[in-house]
Amino acid sequence: MGLIPESVIDEVLTRADIESVVGRYVLLKRQGGNMWGLCPFHSEKTASFSVNPSKGIYKCFGCGKGGNAISFIMEIEHLNYPEAIRHLGGLYGVEIPETGYSGDSIQKEEKNRVKDILKEAAKFYYKSFNDPDIGRPAREYAVKRCLTKQTLDNFGIGYSPMARSALYDLLKSKGYKDEELLKSGIFAVSPKTNKPYDLFRGRLMFPIFDSFGTIIAFGGRALGDEKPKYINSPDSLVYNKQNHLYAMNFARKEQSKQLIVVEGYMDAIAMHAAGFKNTVAALGTSFTDSQLKLCARYAEEVVFFFDADNAGQKAALRAIKMMMEYLKKLTGINIRIRIAKVPDGKDPDEYIKQNGAEKFKDVVRNALYVEDYLLERAKNDNTDPETGSLDRGKYQEDICQYGSWMNDEIKMSRMAGEAAPLLGATQQAVMSQMQKYSSIEDKRQAQANSRSLERERKEDIERRNIEVFDEPSDPMVPEEVSAPASDFKKVNDSATNEEIALFAYAISLGSALADKKLINKTDIIRPDDFSGDTLRELVKIFLNIYDGRNETLYARMSDYFSRLTINGMPAEDVMLRAVESADKCPDVKVKSDMYLAFLFKVRESIINREEERLLNLLASADEQEKSKINSMLSRLSDYKLNLRKRIGEL
Repeated sequence: MGLIPESVIDEVLTRADIESVVGRYVLLKRQGGNMWGLCPFHSEKTASFSVNPSKGIYKCFGCGKGGNAISFIMEIEHLNYPEAIRHLGGLYGVEIPETGYSGDSIQKEEKNRVKDILKEAAKFYYKSFNDPDIGRPAREYAVKRCLTKQTLDNFGIGYSPMARSALYDLLKSKGYKDEELLKSGIFAVSPKTNKPYDLFRGRLMFPIFDSFGTIIAFGGRALGDEKPKYINSPDSLVYNKQNHLYAMNFARKEQSKQLIVVEGYMDAIAMHAAGFKNTVAALGTSFTDSQLKLCARYAEEVVFFFDADNAGQKAALRAIKMMMEYLKKLTGINIRIRIAKVPDGKDPDEYIKQNGAEKFKDVVRNALYVEDYLLERAKNDNTDPETGSLDRGKYQEDICQYGSWMNDEIKMSRMAGEAAPLLGATQQAVMSQMQKYSSIEDKRQAQANSRSLERERKEDIERRNIEVFDEPSDPMVPEEVSAPASDFKKVNDSATNEEIALFAYAISLGSALADKKLINKTDIIRPDDFSGDTLRELVKIFLNIYDGRNETLYARMSDYFSRLTINGMPAEDVMLRAVESADKCPDVKVKSDMYLAFLFKVRESIINREEERLLNLLASADEQEKSKINSMLSRLSDYKLNLRKRIGEL
């Protein structure tokens, strides 16, 4: 992992205040000094997720997850430590320098090589498309699809020749190795020769860009009726289809408050050509929560177009259910969802060609809010087209199921009110049934989350029971312990109440700990003041981190609390309670006196243990050794008297 300077991490944690970071995902309400909301990591109806702005930390008292802004982003965005810092740096305007050359920078180098390969491939496909002979089939297909030269160039559309290894041979001649080519996702290994060959052959090629315009993958469309119609790059070192949307690099530049989501590349391209440049396309069969999160970064409303066939309509219900569940959990994401329907079952591309862009604007404007779409869907799906009669049983099942998906009670109430007359029931009765369905689903989700959390906790306990921490080369960057199992030893995580309180007061004092008028240099805590491995290690890290300032001190320590136990309990829970208790002391002089009182008691306990050890040795010592031991006992006695005197002066 490349080392990120401590000052940079401090700046990230200072700018990326925890309330702002978490507030992007969770709706928070202030109660006292803390903010509270529904946990984004497990299903719950009563808020147990707490954010402490003064300490820069979050803690869920339901599932146990907690930490600072960096660990929150790691958890919710599934990023590693440096990736989370860079993510926050990008959001809050902190430049993250690259230093050192280690595992992280090696992986970055690999990713850059893969991106270079994909860029070379795009050039190759584009050149092949425009070759007078090789690209003729692709150009003829483009003409049939009414793709203009401007559109083709804008989207970088190309052609993959039928030759089995044309691209492979080119890239090999440029010095790329087989293992690099395979990591790019555009080559496959032949079972006969065990060598890479071009994955895409004889297809119209669509480069897939990330949000910032870097090529990360390709989609290839057949020019005829051959199957499959589309071949897409698999997930690779630089590409995960769940996290990207086709044409988002163009759509985000429009800075529109609305995004239009269609199902295919050609639909998205046709929409852009017709002037709807706020259009993106999903990169697979299912729209994902990560893609919804990506939409929420750039827009306030998303309008979805699903295919009119049976598969498309099933996909619509799956996507709506997923999005509603996701919005229930991440209450900080405020985005409106609407579902559009193209008349006569056409796809957007078809409709625009036949009716023009102006007519299509009406289709977008008439898109239904998700609750209205589901109301209409439940009725249409369960009405006999010949007789017009409604199957009440099936309608009740569908409408109550759909209503249970809603992420607020107003939408649920509206749906219940519309459905009640058709069911011959009261609005409250329908609403009650919807809430029952919702409760059943919440319990099912909670059980699934509970099983997942239990597995995580067991793994965490096993890890904590065998971890031992050497002095970190860089205390700012938590590393997973990577020594072989034979190098591990059991950690002594024991600590007395006085030791825990002492460390808590040191953290709570913050900058005052460096005030010589309050605390002498000799009275600064040190690792040897503590009896257990855990607190010794934490104090060592604390002293490495401490720079005489308060701003990010607790938030920085939370990275380490989350990895250790104290007296068999998570260190983050133990220390949070202890520091909150110390924080209740408003007067800094009183707080420093409390700190010193605990320090002197802890050091007196150390002297008592040492005296007991020396007295045991004295019984079996010779005369010369007895003289040395008595001298040591005398010094310890003087030191203890001095401590007691100082305790009396507080």
